[in-house]
Amino acid sequence: MFQVQSQNIWMKDSSEDIGKDKKFSFKDELYIFLENTICHCYRHMAQVDRTVIERLMWFCIHVFGLSSWIFFTTTLFANFTRNPLITTLYDTVYPVKNIPFPAVTICSKNRISREQAEIYAKELSLKDPQGRSEFYFLRELIYLGRIYDFETENEHLVTAFQQFLDQTTDKNLANSTFESLIERLNPSCEKILLKCFFKSKEYKCMFEFQMIEQRKSALGFCCSFNYIKRNIDNPMNSPYYPTVTGPDMGLIVVVNNTSDDYFYNIFNSVGLAILIHNYNEYPDPGSGSALERFVSPGQEIFLRVDSVSITSERDILNYKAEKRQCLFSDENRQYGGKYTRSDCFLNCKIRSVKALCDCIPFSFPQENAHSESLKTCTLQHVPCLNKYKIKWSTIMSEMIDIDGLQREMEESLLCRECYPTCSDSKYRVTTSILPLVFNNRTGFGITNHIKNVSDISVIRVFLGQRETWQYKQDVAFYWFEIFSNIGGLCGVVGGYSLIGFTEMIYFVLKQFVLYVLRKSNINRKTEDFQIYP
Repeated sequence: MFQVQSQNIWMKDSSEDIGKDKKFSFKDELYIFLENTICHCYRHMAQVDRTVIERLMWFCIHVFGLSSWIFFTTTLFANFTRNPLITTLYDTVYPVKNIPFPAVTICSKNRISREQAEIYAKELSLKDPQGRSEFYFLRELIYLGRIYDFETENEHLVTAFQQFLDQTTDKNLANSTFESLIERLNPSCEKILLKCFFKSKEYKCMFEFQMIEQRKSALGFCCSFNYIKRNIDNPMNSPYYPTVTGPDMGLIVVVNNTSDDYFYNIFNSVGLAILIHNYNEYPDPGSGSALERFVSPGQEIFLRVDSVSITSERDILNYKAEKRQCLFSDENRQYGGKYTRSDCFLNCKIRSVKALCDCIPFSFPQENAHSESLKTCTLQHVPCLNKYKIKWSTIMSEMIDIDGLQREMEESLLCRECYPTCSDSKYRVTTSILPLVFNNRTGFGITNHIKNVSDISVIRVFLGQRETWQYKQDVAFYWFEIFSNIGGLCGVVGGYSLIGFTEMIYFVLKQFVLYVLRKSNINRKTEDFQIYP
């Protein structure tokens, strides 16, 4: 029914084309690609109807465009990698009620209470095998003040007194330590704090860690409000937050500032040192974690605090700490998820003191020591502490070359691993001081029932405004923004596009694969075969 003519059906014998493959020419393939690519103006370099000079001109134009694109792209990447983060003003009316009230640490300039020194001198006199008088030991107790300023005058007498204390402690005060002795002789917060107010409401100053408690600072044992740093003796509470502003709505403390109890003064003047710092940071003016102000007896000091909030997006965690120059509080496990720069400086200082003097000062929090085997510095360590006290009073996180200060830089303590926290609150303090004047008016008053105001000081710490500024640190460019910038440069400078790049890559890969296949096919065809009988 169907007829098929054999002359219309033919088959090619592959054996006839062995060794007759079409010669591969990359030049021809490149001409075909340039004539058909979607990239702009590339066909001008392949059109045969154009002169050599014209095609060479277009080639130079494309080389210049590609070079310009490479230059701008590398410059963009260099600027981005050098400064990958950006800090911007995010909110100009950020409520201060979202920022914790600053911690306030009040330290008497007197570091040894005369009343406590007389009591302890009497105890030492009764326990002294030589029967020396309490007046003798009262003079000797002056040497305990050297643990604050590290002075080495009469060094042999200081060392001899420490040896006597060690012998007395071992035999008669087995459960006592040098730190507890210093705390005992320290002016008591219960006696120097007369009245305490917060948000116009009066509280008992020392009430179950809810108001003010005695805590360690760089100046020794002081009275701290809203200091919620981790403590061995009591758990962490929540910090206070401000709800109102003004001099009467912050913290008001009436302090007994009389000089009658002074025994060892580290400032050579009567009064108080006030430290303003973050609620979770160890108060140390030397490391920059606290702002220090002073008030004398018979004065009322107004400390207006203006705060600034700094927050950081978690996206910056993709960059190393060396690049972003900050750490999140939960990033460093060494600090139990509560990293602060103050703690880092403190640990750095502890390592330095331990390495150089084999002890740690009593004023350093024990939870930062990370070792029960460390001993507290005593009067025997004062010569060593005096030798390096300049070093520990100047802490740096990076070495900066400043003309004329090279020696000071070399003598400072360098703690490169201590970066600021990425999200933090900063405080600025404006100080005003007025003299206290006695008045006998009836009714409410913070100095009521105090007749001699020349021996007291009033401290007011308050927020100055309801709103503040909030800064935000974020990545300068996200990946899609970088991609968009590069794409814009490609389009403007060279007329490239993503599809054009894909086409170029496809062409190069295709030619490479075809070349490899043809090469392997030729090698296979030229092999000699031997037939064995």
